[in-house]
Amino acid sequence: MNSIFNALRQSVTALFKFHMFLLVLVPPLLSFLGMLFVVILYWAPVMTAMTGFFSALSLFQWLQAVTGLADFAYWTSIVFLFLMFIPMGYLLAILLTSLLAMPLVLKWVGSADFKHLQKKRGGTVVGSVWNTLFATVIYIAVFIGTLPLWLIPGLQIAVPLCLAAWLNKKVFVYDVLQDYASREEYQEILKQHGRPLYGMGLLLGLTSYIPLAFFFVPVVSALSYTYYGLKALEELRNKQV
Repeated sequence: MNSIFNALRQSVTALFKFHMFLLVLVPPLLSFLGMLFVVILYWAPVMTAMTGFFSALSLFQWLQAVTGLADFAYWTSIVFLFLMFIPMGYLLAILLTSLLAMPLVLKWVGSADFKHLQKKRGGTVVGSVWNTLFATVIYIAVFIGTLPLWLIPGLQIAVPLCLAAWLNKKVFVYDVLQDYASREEYQEILKQHGRPLYGMGLLLGLTSYIPLAFFFVPVVSALSYTYYGLKALEELRNKQV
């Protein structure tokens, strides 16, 4: 747990460096604009379809009768779409951070704090892109497949959080270690630090629900996994020596 909090502390401190702060707004702003564009295009047909779906459910017919709200299904659809906006926007922001910001983050952190760490290049840029795209497909498939669970109170938050944690770990660990670790070292770090890496992703995913934090979380995630991953690699090599 100390390793997680140390990585988070170092990432927040690094944000106050001017060149790093410039990276903070780009991925989330692009993500926000992209999601806004989708909402403008598809809001009306999606709302119509979702409202019709909820109206056809006997549970919602009963709730509408009990509450006396004629637009119960309509307002439920709005809440569901809003809750869907956050995880999908987060997904897009993480992808943009991985593809655009992560190379710079890794370069700056590596040259400042891990100059001595040998690069064994167990991964490739092509491998990173493929890993990110694969994670995206899995995320979207599971996200859509678990939408019926959102009818259970609380799972509207819990399911996207678990997916966000998995996405953070899947995307950023490879991005961080592709240059520095060998394939064997990469697998060993996943084996030894799998749960902490997932736990850190869970914490970072949770912060995305804090107002305005959405603009900082993607780059903070990149920084946190960079500090954690390179420190774990450094400790692994020290043990081997």
